[in-house]
Amino acid sequence: MRSRNNSPEKFDLRIFLFVLSLAIAGAAIPSRFTVNLTPSLGATLFLLKRSPDTVGKGDYVVFRLKETDRHLPGGHLIKQVTCDEGETLTVREEEYWCNGDEYLGRAKELSLKGERLDRFVYHGVVPRGFCFVSGHHRDSYDSRYWGFLDKRDVSAVAYPVF
Repeated sequence: MRSRNNSPEKFDLRIFLFVLSLAIAGAAIPSRFTVNLTPSLGATLFLLKRSPDTVGKGDYVVFRLKETDRHLPGGHLIKQVTCDEGETLTVREEEYWCNGDEYLGRAKELSLKGERLDRFVYHGVVPRGFCFVSGHHRDSYDSRYWGFLDKRDVSAVAYPVF
């Protein structure tokens, strides 16, 4: 005699609900996660929070470069806020420093493709509503080359998963 809990109808309903749950989760994953394929950051997989209320020092941010950037036109990037509004950015002999004692990196003259890179030169307080963003790798294409990021251009804050 077959138990009521193991009826074909109940089994089919469980399978349907399981498949439905997977489909819903699968549809949400692309908008909730992103993958970094470059060595510019320590992490590979990031959980995203879209339309963040605030962006601050230490946050990883997702944004799109301006279409006029010849090195990466219109590409989305993930970088870390390393010098925030109200802090002091200083450039000394191609080295970037925040508040005089936090080393942010050194600018290169040439890209990996051999193209000449413009350097962002600034000495002073980071303006309100802007931030300086960096990658962790010496070849990272970041604020050292194109300047401050307007926080209004941040589409998401990214949290490293691994």
